[in-house]
Parts: sequence; C-alpha cells; structure tokens
Amino acid sequence: MRATRRHLLEAAALAPLAPRPLHAQGFPTRAVKLLVGFAPGGATDIAARLLQPLLAEALGQPVVVENRSGGGGNVATDLLVHAEPDGYTLMLASPGQLVVNPLLDPRFTFDAARDVTAIGQTTSSPLVLVVPANSPYRDARALIDAARARPGKMNYASAGIGSSMHIAGEMLKAYGGLDITHVPYRGSGPAVTDLIAAGVDFMIDSVSTTTPHIRNGVLRALAQTGAEPFQEMPEVPLLKDIVPGVMITTWLGLVGPARLPAQIVARLSDALRGAVQGPVFTARMKDLGSQAYWAGPGDFAAHLAAERQRAAEVIRRAGIRLE
Repeated sequence: MRATRRHLLEAAALAPLAPRPLHAQGFPTRAVKLLVGFAPGGATDIAARLLQPLLAEALGQPVVVENRSGGGGNVATDLLVHAEPDGYTLMLASPGQLVVNPLLDPRFTFDAARDVTAIGQTTSSPLVLVVPANSPYRDARALIDAARARPGKMNYASAGIGSSMHIAGEMLKAYGGLDITHVPYRGSGPAVTDLIAAGVDFMIDSVSTTTPHIRNGVLRALAQTGAEPFQEMPEVPLLKDIVPGVMITTWLGLVGPARLPAQIVARLSDALRGAVQGPVFTARMKDLGSQAYWAGPGDFAAHLAAERQRAAEVIRRAGIRLE
C-alpha cells in the first residue's frame, strides 16, 4: 500500500514534465483542411483561396481548400461537425450554412450553437435593394408605398429559397406590412438577368453581385440593409430607416468542430486576424465589392446567436418552407 502511494506521488510530481498533448503545443504539425460548401468560383470559394496562403504562412503548414458542395452547404457542414476536434478540419462558413439551413430543414440535425466552434468572422457587407434602371421608383420609400397601394401585384427576386436575399425580402414584407410575391431563382445570376429585363420589380442582393450593374447604369440602388452607412456606397440610405427592423448582412466566418481546444482556437484566431486585417485580403475584398471584417471568437459566436434569433423570427412570421 505504501509503495503504491509512493508511486502515485512520484507520478504526480513528474506529470508537469510529461509530454503535453499535441493540441497544447506545436499546433499545427501538418496540413490543415479548409472546407468550402460551394463550387469553385463562388464568393465563399474566392475568399477561402485568398485566405489560404495567408493562413499557411501564419501557421507554418499548408492549408488545403476542399470544395464539398451540395445541400446549400450542408454537405460541408456535416463533414465539419463529424470531424475530430483537433484543428485540422475547418470550414469557411456562410449565413445559410450556420443560420438559415438548420431552421428550414428539419432533416438536418445540425445546431450551430452546439456543433461548431466560432474562430473568427472574416467579411461583412450589406445587401442592396435594386430596381431596373427604367423602373419608375427613384427611392425605396416610393417603391414601398407603391407595393402597399397595389397589394399582391408586385414581386421580388432572390437567389433561392432560404438565401440571405430571400430572408431580406421576407423581412421587408413582414415588417413593412407588404403583400408581395417571392420569385426564387437558381442563384443570383439568373435573378439579376431577369431583373435587368424588368421581369421582376426588385430584388435585394449582395453588393458584389449588384455593384457592376449599378456602375453600368442598368440597375439603380435604392437602399442597403446594413446597420450603418456602407463605405463603398455612402450615398445609399439604410433600409432600416425606412422600414424599421429590416437589417441583415451577408458575411463569412471560420469555424471548427465543437469541443475545439482553447489553445487551438487561440492559435487559429491569431493567424486569421492577421490575414483578415492585412492589406492583401482587405484590398481584394474591396475590389470584389465586399469588405474585410474582423470579429474574434466571442464576438463572432454572439453574432451567430443574434442572426439565428432574427432569422427564426422572420421564417416564423413569413412561414418560409423548403420546396
């Protein structure tokens, strides 16, 4: 009994000298996989490939972008949440993946509050309410007044059911007391094409998608959905000042599986912050019509919670369902 106790005491004394788990020292020691839930060439993929060399340099290990498209990003999300929480599988996530999809699809048991670890937000930009250049509506208030005066007669396009653009349109409909019809498309491209041809009355879409057409004079920007003036469009008014409550941004953020050790989160967050705040990423995002935006793990997690609450209320009020 005495020998056993002595051995235990000796083991306890030597414990601080024992090798620490890999995640607590030297992370990373091999390549890090960065999942993208959409096809190459899209906004998420472009941002991921811009971050790829910057993160690799900061971490001292290769970062490999892996596109796993399908299910509106659900395929990649499912891979992430079932990955080992060792920091070697991460995902650059969009609002649809972490906010909207879990609310709309009961078959997908993913819970962003439970199943992912927030590492940091990387971009943020508002959506823009646009009409064709030949539209009679010169400002958002005139458009909204016309919709109220003609219930059931006006429509709006979106990139698809459950997209940020759809949620924004339903916010406007619910909070503005409007009777307008949603026309979903398979992506922003065909939706914008129809809008330019005046096949629909208006849409609320991303800055990066609408900016070239606004500059070319084929679309007119009436309002934007941010909480404050957008530096790239300082003259465009806030939609929330016209219809209170209509406020939504599109963003990207880095996440890992649940139970990711704090040491790894700190290491990844530090590397990501340097990349996001650096001149290369900032300049390229500006060129694309978006903007680099940094929020650390705590602030990003709080943002996700607020986004889920806001989206859930809109989905409930609008009765949005997957079709």
